[in-house]
Amino acid sequence: MKECLLGPLLVSLGVVALESRETEAPPPTETADMLHTVVQQHLQHCLKVVIYDEPFGNVAREASKYFAEFGVLVWRREDFHAADPSRASSALPPSVSGSLCVAAVVLASLQSYTLSFHSRAPSPYPLTDLSHQVTGQVVRALQREGWFPGAQKYVLAYTGSRTSMADIRNDRILGHTYNTILTSWWEFEESVIRHLDQEELSSDAASLAALPRRVYHLAATCPHCDSGRPVVRLVDVWIPSKLLWSRELYPDVFQNFEGYEMKVVTLEYAPFSCYNKAEDGRVLLKDCVDTRMLRGMAETFNFTYTVREPHDGQWGYLLKNGSYSGVIGAVQRYDADFSLNVAFTGDREKVIDYTVGYYNDPLTFCTTKPRPLNQALALIKPFQWRVWVAFIAMLVVAGPVYFLTNSTLQTDHDNGKKSKPHLSLTKCFLLTYGACLNQGYRWSSLSSARVFIGAWVLYSVVVTTMYVAMLTASLTLPTLSPTLNTLEELIQSDFSWGIQDLGAADYQLLKNSKVPLYQKVFQGLEMCPTLNECLQRARDTKYAFITWRLYMEDRIAIRFTSATGDRQLHVATGDFFPSEIGWATNPGCPYRQHFNRYIRRLLESGLITKWLDQIINDPSRRLSDDKDQGMSPAAAGPRALGLVHLQGVFLLLCLGFVISSGVLFVEVALTKSNGK
Repeated sequence: MKECLLGPLLVSLGVVALESRETEAPPPTETADMLHTVVQQHLQHCLKVVIYDEPFGNVAREASKYFAEFGVLVWRREDFHAADPSRASSALPPSVSGSLCVAAVVLASLQSYTLSFHSRAPSPYPLTDLSHQVTGQVVRALQREGWFPGAQKYVLAYTGSRTSMADIRNDRILGHTYNTILTSWWEFEESVIRHLDQEELSSDAASLAALPRRVYHLAATCPHCDSGRPVVRLVDVWIPSKLLWSRELYPDVFQNFEGYEMKVVTLEYAPFSCYNKAEDGRVLLKDCVDTRMLRGMAETFNFTYTVREPHDGQWGYLLKNGSYSGVIGAVQRYDADFSLNVAFTGDREKVIDYTVGYYNDPLTFCTTKPRPLNQALALIKPFQWRVWVAFIAMLVVAGPVYFLTNSTLQTDHDNGKKSKPHLSLTKCFLLTYGACLNQGYRWSSLSSARVFIGAWVLYSVVVTTMYVAMLTASLTLPTLSPTLNTLEELIQSDFSWGIQDLGAADYQLLKNSKVPLYQKVFQGLEMCPTLNECLQRARDTKYAFITWRLYMEDRIAIRFTSATGDRQLHVATGDFFPSEIGWATNPGCPYRQHFNRYIRRLLESGLITKWLDQIINDPSRRLSDDKDQGMSPAAAGPRALGLVHLQGVFLLLCLGFVISSGVLFVEVALTKSNGK
């Protein structure tokens, strides 16, 4: 009953000016005691940080005395805003270094002007002017600007006298903060006493005379606790030395978002994020890995979401002014609450927070599929050039050797007479050449000739058999052009290369790299507009498309692969710049740890791996091009040879015709000349 009746009454004190006597400001020791009580009961084990405006200097000094035992950092507000957040960790006392909990005590007015309680004079600054919202600026800096990265940050702000719920609610900054308690002092009106439980206070005159002259309201902000809308609630009241209600001041409000609408930004990156665009520009998610993750989180944490593309259609790279474009820029500027999958890079991590990574995807590249080499030289390809040189040399030598073995006198066995050999040198050469073509002939009966012919015929059979076998194999499975599998091979080739024009991490990584190889790659980049156009260019021209491996292979599988599994592009075996994929959240995101726990459960259960397998191998996603959809050689079986395969034979025949015609012309000319 106490909480139900006192709360609304105390809230009304901040909205309606009550007829009461003016109460003097509390002494610094009393305010410091209130701050110490709250911190001791709720934030005892956190690092203490005091940030104060000069009018609250005495309170800051008294409060620091309470906190000095456990270590405390003290800043004037101007010094705090001018300080470098990245150096805050180096200033931590040794006893609290590595602490994951920070209690920030902020001592400042709500706005940079003094508001008279009785006159209720209007503010000289509009509520939309954030520059004069003093406490809000400090709280926002603590929660957004990189102070104490990785720590849970809690704020206890003392704003002086009579800060009402309406004042806090109308503050453009404080109304949307989290883990923040704002406290101010009020007169302890006698009308309030009548609503207190008799066990707390006695109603007799002696007890009333001993009552404190002031109470301190403790108001909590929550950005989504009123059915997804921000709300300010009175959560406790402090009277000297005690909190009346002893409620939990910093509950975990991110277990349930109460239907809050999250703003999500992404670009298409199958098989993780896939969507269609409606006519009004809305993004309609399709079944992909991130879609399943987002729907599961929305159900678990009770939030809704809208998804959009970044206005510039970029993933995000560092601009000259230090900000980021695209998806990363939208999250950095709080235009979106978080993004779906992005690649982790060190420079991005300075301006946003990442969830845990759930997939590692390296960069690689694809090129045109290996093509059969020109078959004009198919007749000589079975042997290396050294073999051909040796074979021609043996052929040239074989004729004369056979002629010499037949140069001795031969004995006619019928009459016993000896005669000279009847084979000319030309005839011997043609006979040895014919043996290579498996032509039969009655060879010489001389022993020396038979020994030579036996060796030559064996040599001819072996060489001819091997040649025919290699020629058959090369015509059946023609030699393909060499493939490119590393960046070194790529930059030494006659190929051009490039990336998709999305301002993504691949561009930033290559641009910032100090490795000479990557610098050469960056200098030669040629941009292409869309994923399909990039892959088509790589398929049809001497162009290497560089992108993330799974992203590329998924699109090749659904659009550039035939029904028989024959891919139209060659994907390099080499990888570089391996990068984790996760979600990007606002700097200092308070619910990132909840998202991390959810993603870890998915990883440990194997669901993400299972979803990837299901989506990549889903036949309904396949949408192949009509081009080059013939069956691969391995799957097609035996096939007829065409002119492409036999062009070398026809070229040789034509060459023979030309040479024979020339010889014929010479013979005719000589005959006519001799006839004359």
